[in-house]
Amino acid sequence: MRSLPLDRKVLFGFAFAALMVLVVGAVSYLTASRFVESSREALQNAELVTPLKRVLAFTYETEAAQRSFLYTGERSHLQQRDAAIESTRRTLDQLRHLTRNDPELLARIERLGPIVEARFRMLDDVLAARERSDDESRALIAGGLGREEMAFLAHEVNAIADEQHAQLRAHAEAARTWGGRIYSIFFAAVAGVVALLLFLQHAIRREIAARQAAHAELAESEAKQAQLLRDLQSANEELANFAYVASHDLKAPLRAIASLAQWISTDYADRFDEEGREQIALLLGRVKRMDRLIDGILQYSRVGRVREARTAVDLNELVAETVDLLAPPVHVRVKIGPLPVLKIERTRAQQVFQNLIGNAIQYIDKPDGEVSVDCERLAGEWHFTVRDNGPGIESRHFERIFQMFQSLAPRDRHESTGIGLSLVKKIVETHGGRIWVESKIGLGSVFHFTLPLSLPAATREDSGVAFDEQLDPSGRGRRRGRDDGASRVPRTEGHESAGPAG
Repeated sequence: MRSLPLDRKVLFGFAFAALMVLVVGAVSYLTASRFVESSREALQNAELVTPLKRVLAFTYETEAAQRSFLYTGERSHLQQRDAAIESTRRTLDQLRHLTRNDPELLARIERLGPIVEARFRMLDDVLAARERSDDESRALIAGGLGREEMAFLAHEVNAIADEQHAQLRAHAEAARTWGGRIYSIFFAAVAGVVALLLFLQHAIRREIAARQAAHAELAESEAKQAQLLRDLQSANEELANFAYVASHDLKAPLRAIASLAQWISTDYADRFDEEGREQIALLLGRVKRMDRLIDGILQYSRVGRVREARTAVDLNELVAETVDLLAPPVHVRVKIGPLPVLKIERTRAQQVFQNLIGNAIQYIDKPDGEVSVDCERLAGEWHFTVRDNGPGIESRHFERIFQMFQSLAPRDRHESTGIGLSLVKKIVETHGGRIWVESKIGLGSVFHFTLPLSLPAATREDSGVAFDEQLDPSGRGRRRGRDDGASRVPRTEGHESAGPAG
């Protein structure tokens, strides 16, 4: 239960308490029912004992009243005798009513009636004998008339009364037992609920303490994270300052070297032989490469740190401008498929396409070179491809080419800083996309990169492009045509120009 959240613990606790209340209520109801039943049966037993005793008492009273009449001759004793007989009969009727649901006991009560009536007839015989002769009545009394019937009646009444007394005691004891169980169950239920509440209180306190500890730990972690972010921001600022200072300090002597080499190659060209002129040209090339390398490093350091406002950019127009800047040779044809218009950092987007298209143009080794740029909308992202029919790349170099300062071709054959693709990778990943390459030796290469659909699409009116304007497949101007429904993309910060192909 420790792994359960606090609200579940409380819910289960109250559910268990409710279940306990239901169980205790059901048991208490059954127990109380037995208690009531036992009490009712005990009451019935008590109600039977008194009338039974009265039957016997009224019978004795009948005999006593008649005996008094026989000795005194006063008629009032006869009235008392008749009243006792009537009371005896009413009491027997009461007993029959009380035992109507107990056939066995009712049968025993019914057997008392004839005995009592036989005794009353004997008493009537004594009165009739007195009317004839006192001696006759006295002889009947002296002879013990009805004595056996009276003894049998007393025995039956006492037997039934004793049984009812025994049952009364048993039922009373059962009632006390069930009553005690009710109290026991009640106190057990109260103890269980109290124990459950104490357990819930302990669990809630422990959960609250754990949450407070977690909140304190989270606050401490957030404070450390904030400090790390401040340190990182400070380090980034220092790195940016270092990059600018290093750029200035490195470019100043480079410009001096370039100026000196240019002056020597111009003013003293006639004093150098062919090898000397080649060395001067090589020096100027190295200076230019170093200058591009410094620019590339600066651009790489600015990605994700320096941002420009995102504006609606027609990628058809952007790629066409990029191709114009690259000025591909006449044997290389660049085809631009329908591209979206997106709100994106224009400079970063141009850097991506300039490096990918520039690399494709630079390394094409066929007389009929072809580069194509396309885009399609797939699940959750824009999928761009830059395809060429160049020499291709071995699969073992697929990861390496996206690393800093990596170039597959010798630098004396192709001028490259080795930064271009790493810059492209950083820009794409900073915008939430991915980049990878597919290639086979001799069949060319396909560079894929994606941008998330969360980059909001723009309208062509936002980008200043007419709705029916689109670049022609060569990327060399515009043609009239239909809008192919391509969506549009966003723009970046930082005001440096797009870097050279690398």
